[in-house]
Amino acid sequence: MFEEESMLRLFKQSANQTSKRFYSTPAYFVARTTNKGLPVYSEYKNGGTRLLTVVRRIEGDSNALIKDINTDFPEAVVSLNAKTQHVIIKGHHVNEIKEWLISKGF
Repeated sequence: MFEEESMLRLFKQSANQTSKRFYSTPAYFVARTTNKGLPVYSEYKNGGTRLLTVVRRIEGDSNALIKDINTDFPEAVVSLNAKTQHVIIKGHHVNEIKEWLISKGF
């Protein structure tokens, strides 16, 4: 009897974990490059006085990615290039964004 209760409890826990994972999947995907790297780059504009971080190769909802970046990095100024669907972040944040994407599972 005790064994049945523990098995039932384990089944409920695993069911709860899978349902949480189902609802937490993002609406976007950041595809890796051909060399298995993350597509996060730095760009210099205005003769090197303006530094931007660009996230490319986004599949799905780019606005959801912007919303997630804004929640985890509230000080960052994030915009979207509507033509190319690249996410542009003001400043040099390449390493932080790469680590954040890796922690998200990309």
